[in-house]
Amino acid sequence: MARESGIGTNYTISFPIALLIMAFLSIAIFNAIELTVVIFTTFRRWDGLYFYSLLAATWGIIPYVVGFFLKFYGIDASKTLYITLISIGWPCMITGQSLVLYSRLHLISHETMASGRWVLMMIISNAIICHIPIIVLLIGANSSNSAPFIYPYAVYEKIQITIFFIQEVIISGIYVYHTSRMLRSEGSVRRNARKVMTHLIWVNIFIIVLDVSILGIEYAGLYDIQTTYKAAVYSIKIKMEFAILNRLMDMVQGRLQSSSSNDLSEGRRLGNNQLSGAGAVKLN
Repeated sequence: MARESGIGTNYTISFPIALLIMAFLSIAIFNAIELTVVIFTTFRRWDGLYFYSLLAATWGIIPYVVGFFLKFYGIDASKTLYITLISIGWPCMITGQSLVLYSRLHLISHETMASGRWVLMMIISNAIICHIPIIVLLIGANSSNSAPFIYPYAVYEKIQITIFFIQEVIISGIYVYHTSRMLRSEGSVRRNARKVMTHLIWVNIFIIVLDVSILGIEYAGLYDIQTTYKAAVYSIKIKMEFAILNRLMDMVQGRLQSSSSNDLSEGRRLGNNQLSGAGAVKLN
């Protein structure tokens, strides 16, 4: 395997790549700041797994971006500092996103509880399998004796990115499946079901395309571009999450308006408890 650009400590950044990396990092940090404001102004109650997952995924972007900025631009900072920042930001950003997808399953229907258990087990297992080894290899690849760690790090980087891609596709697939079932079961709101379903499917397809682009850049051996582009992509994915949240709110409100008094009580409990007091929000 050819040495990938950006892995290890002996790295000289070219001017065009420096501009490209800066663009990705700037997008990511801007979106993270905007999302922080949006999260705290959207949710009336600051609790629940959905809220904290969004917050972790968003805040994880910031140390991740700062860490790679220090690494790639050769800022006068210790290796320990940027390794620590990357090691904190990476798990929060990646597993936080998966937990957002997982917690969103419970906003749809209680029928997802059974599948939700094994989804949570998958997230926890993959976090242990992927994050711990890659952090160890990251430390080794950026140490004074980096040579023995470069190749294993490059290989495992591809493995863990592929695992997380498959994981998010599985969770998104479960979400689309249960959403389609719920919409087909609606009566008076059935006219809007196709429109809502089409929107959700396209949003999820767009997110998958972004993930595929990360895989493509990684397997092309462009580590420096991939790691920074990934930060921008994950910030965009969280913004897209609010587009999905808006549709969830619309569906809950539709169920409230069209159901019987018993269903209304259940719908209110769904809207109040599961959405954790979230209000609709529009992001540009």
